[in-house]
Parts: sequence; structure tokens; C-alpha cells
Amino acid sequence: MKIPVRKTLIVTSWLLALGIGLLIGRQSSAKQNAPNPQNHAASDSPRLANAPAPASDQSLASRNSSRNITSSQYSGTEKERQNQAMVKLSDILNTSNRVERTRQMLAFIDQIGDDDMAGIISGFQEAGWVDFNRSEYSMLISTWMNRDPFTAISFLDENEADGWTRKLAVSAWASEHPEAAANAINGLEDEGKVNDWVVGLIEGMARNDPEGALRTLSGMPNGDTKWQAIRGILPEVVIRGSEFAGEWLEKIEEPKLQRDTAKRLAQTLANRDPEAASEWINNMTSAETRQEASQVVSEIYAEQDLDAAMAWTENLPLDTLPEAAEGVAKHLTREDPATAAQWLLKLGDTPDLDGARIRFLREAGPNSPEIALEHVHTLSRANDQERYYNEILRRWKKNNSDEAIAWANANASSLPPKVLKSILPKVKKEKKKK
Repeated sequence: MKIPVRKTLIVTSWLLALGIGLLIGRQSSAKQNAPNPQNHAASDSPRLANAPAPASDQSLASRNSSRNITSSQYSGTEKERQNQAMVKLSDILNTSNRVERTRQMLAFIDQIGDDDMAGIISGFQEAGWVDFNRSEYSMLISTWMNRDPFTAISFLDENEADGWTRKLAVSAWASEHPEAAANAINGLEDEGKVNDWVVGLIEGMARNDPEGALRTLSGMPNGDTKWQAIRGILPEVVIRGSEFAGEWLEKIEEPKLQRDTAKRLAQTLANRDPEAASEWINNMTSAETRQEASQVVSEIYAEQDLDAAMAWTENLPLDTLPEAAEGVAKHLTREDPATAAQWLLKLGDTPDLDGARIRFLREAGPNSPEIALEHVHTLSRANDQERYYNEILRRWKKNNSDEAIAWANANASSLPPKVLKSILPKVKKEKKKK
């Protein structure tokens, strides 16, 4: 039988890595009798506040003893079993039908003994299969975490620096056993800016308890790990609806973190249901958080239902209305610049509306320069007025010099001198006669 070229390459690359894989596998198997990772200590590692109480050794032992440890259905020495398993795995990964490949993968996992998991995992990595077969790799990691989590954690801590794998492993465990998972990773360090052990723990906890996951993070210092972990909770918050999202958001005590999280939530909630997202903003207690989120929601709301977005914006508190007006001004100007200009005048003359006015000028300037120029004076700062007079007139002059110059001459008394000088043609001086 002729072996396909890709299959040959896969098997060859695995055989090159097998020696390392077997060595790691034996080391990992020996760790089953070593102290569990929860006994590691690291004074500078992030500590989880309000984390679930660690499971007692007795309860963990009870759970492990009740687990049915699968014995390998491959025969021979450890090396021979590994060889048989990896060749079979290469066959599975070459199955083109994804559904059939999944069926075969599940059957394959049932045939692997616990003592062979570490070697197979490391062989999978060393063969370079992970990037192209993440689903199958995830199945292996999740199975190992379900069967023998402490051995898996020890192996990944010492041999696997890839953050995605660490998050995958801990997340799979924490979704069902958050106490044991928190206990196991307590004190484990990570070389990067983000501690992926913590992020994986929070992502797993969030599947069943997003509020508890947030409480677990409450005592951690603000930083990349905390921010990434909170991002991992957001999908679970969104699927529970805007009302839950509002209550959850209020429990983030640090103001900047709350504002940043609100902006990210606003994007997803508004895409799902802009009207519900607008109500979510109305119920926020922090004005600054409401302002940040309203900018995001207003733009999405205006794109989907401009009239409703205008009405919503007009009824917002004065400390939030200017931010919401920006997204509406952008879309309304694209539809009807003259109406947009009048709508902005209707909202008032507060300097806080300058952001919305600038949105209007940027949208109206290229296609309706005359309408835009008539409202540059509404900007509260002289420097901004000069800048937008200059930008709009220069572009207009480039596209239609006669009209731009005629407008500048007709409005010379209201234009800044520098702008007028740069737009009007230079007067040629007559040469003196000798």
C-alpha cells in the first residue's frame, strides 16, 4: 500500500520527536507520586482574592479514587505503545471528513492509558501538529485534565510555555471544579506579561459563574493579567443579556477598568440589540462609564435606526448627551448634512458638543463644504475654528477653485486672517519702471 506523502511527513516528524516525548512522558508519570503543584510557593505571583476555598486532600483523593482510570488498549513496552498510538493518530489527522475525524478521535482517546498521555501530548507538539489540529489537541488536553489534572498541570508547568495550552487546560478543569483548579495553580508563575494560568482559571469559572469569576479577581493588582482575565469573562456576560451585564459591570470597583470593560461590552451588546444596549446605558450609575459606553452604542444604534438613536440621545443626561451625539452626528451627516447641522444646534451650545461638531465637519466637509463652513464658528476654541476653516477651504479650492475663492471673499470678515490669506490668490506686485 502506498503511503500518502503528507502522512509520511507526519509520521517521520513524530518519530524524530519521540525520544524527547518518551523522556518527558516518563518524567511526568513519575510526578504522580510527587507533591501536587498547589504546594508551590511564589511570593510575587498574583494572588486571587475571594477565590473558591481549595479542595481538601481528602476530597481530591476521593474524587481521584472514584475516577475510572483508562488503561491503554495498545500493547507492548512503553515505547511500542507510544509508537502504535502516534501512528494511529497520524491516520486520524489525515482523515478529510471532519465529522468522521472527530468520531475516530473520540475512539482513540478511549484507547489511551493515563500513563501514555504525557508522551502523546509532547509528541503531538513536537510533530508540529498543534497549529493545524487545534480541535484534536484540545480534546487530548481536556481528556488529560479530566483524568489526571495534577499530573497534567505539573507537566505543562515544566514543559509547556505556550499560553494558549495553559489556558485551555485550566479552563477545562475550572469549569467543573473551580476550587481544585484554583488550588492547583496557586503560586504558579508565567514568564510573560500575562499569567495564563490565572486567565484560564477565570475563563473556566465564568462559564457557570461570571460573578464569582469577577469576585476572584477583585483583590488582584490592575495589570495585563487582570484585564485579560476580565475579557475572558465577557462572552459569558453578554449571553446573559444587557440587564445582567449592567449588574455585573457595577461590581468592577476600579473606575478605569470599569470604563474600559464597558466600552468592550457596549460593542457586543449594541451589535446584538442596540435598543437594549441603550437602556443598559441609561441605568448606569457612573457618569464616566456611561459616557465611554454611549459613544460606542450611539454609532451602532444610529447605523441601524437613526431616528431612534436621535431620540435616545436627546433624552440622555447632559453629562452623557455630548458623547452619544458623536455617533449620531456622523451617520446623520452622511444622510443629510443640513439636517445634521440643525440638529446639533438644537442640542445646545455647550463646548462639550465640540466632539460631535467635529464629526459633522469631517463628514460634511468633503461633499458639502459650504454647509460645513457655515457651522465651523460653532466650535468653542479659536484654534479648532482656524484648523477646520483651513482644511475645508483648501480641499474645496483643490476641487473647485472658483467656488472656494468666491465663498472666502464673501465671508472674509468672519474668517481668520491666516486662513483668508492662504485661500485668496496672491496679488502680483507691479515691477517698477526704470
